[in-house]
Amino acid sequence: MKNRSPLARLALCSLALLASTASARTFSAIRAEGVLRVLAPADLPPFTFVTSGVNAGFEIELLGAIASDMGLKLDVQHAPSSQLFPALQDDRADVAVAALAITSTREQKVDFTQPTLCGGVSVISADPKIQLHTDLENKTIGVASGTIMESYVAKLPFQKTVKVFPTISDVTLALFSRQIDATFGYLIMKPTLDRLYPKYPTVWGPVLFNVPIGMATADSNTSTRSALNIGLIKVMRDGRYAKLSQKYFGTDVSCKRS
Repeated sequence: MKNRSPLARLALCSLALLASTASARTFSAIRAEGVLRVLAPADLPPFTFVTSGVNAGFEIELLGAIASDMGLKLDVQHAPSSQLFPALQDDRADVAVAALAITSTREQKVDFTQPTLCGGVSVISADPKIQLHTDLENKTIGVASGTIMESYVAKLPFQKTVKVFPTISDVTLALFSRQIDATFGYLIMKPTLDRLYPKYPTVWGPVLFNVPIGMATADSNTSTRSALNIGLIKVMRDGRYAKLSQKYFGTDVSCKRS
């Protein structure tokens, strides 16, 4: 191999980097194909889940309504939370949903639509004595990889054991089997989980903090994000959002303006 100057090597490295970085397809390209590629977990009821082989959930139906207005079909694929953002960055999906809290840290990797709802985070356990995060000292806490709870729990300023699981289903099973003392979840999920798992009663503490939740796109995909925002406004204004909110949560989960 011929020796190359430092400048030439730098140029080759830059070209290799550009070649390995996939550009998100524009909304024009999405419309031309007629398909919106969606990535979501299959185990996060009532947000996104599979029932009788059919994709369902608040976020899936909301996206379905928006896509229908645009003349698009949904192609829903499944992946755990930890794989959603890399898939967007590699252009393997146009949008990801998973009750994704909008945070400044996440916005360094992807971008979000306007909030689709707001949710309050609570401690979930099988012990009535565990209500707040301060009750978790010297306890074993389970979280799913790639969720905001993973970083939140790591920062709790006391001794504890943290178990990070690949999927949300793994965390749920660990809680039911008493492998962990507690986990965290959005309080608005409680009615659904109580109905799905009546033999495994859980205790939900009061809301610790509230977060806005949105749909994620690649950071560079401005056209798709803008189209989703316009579609979201329409669904919210014509009453379809309110019906979905009542269907899946029994209450209005939209973010209240201060």
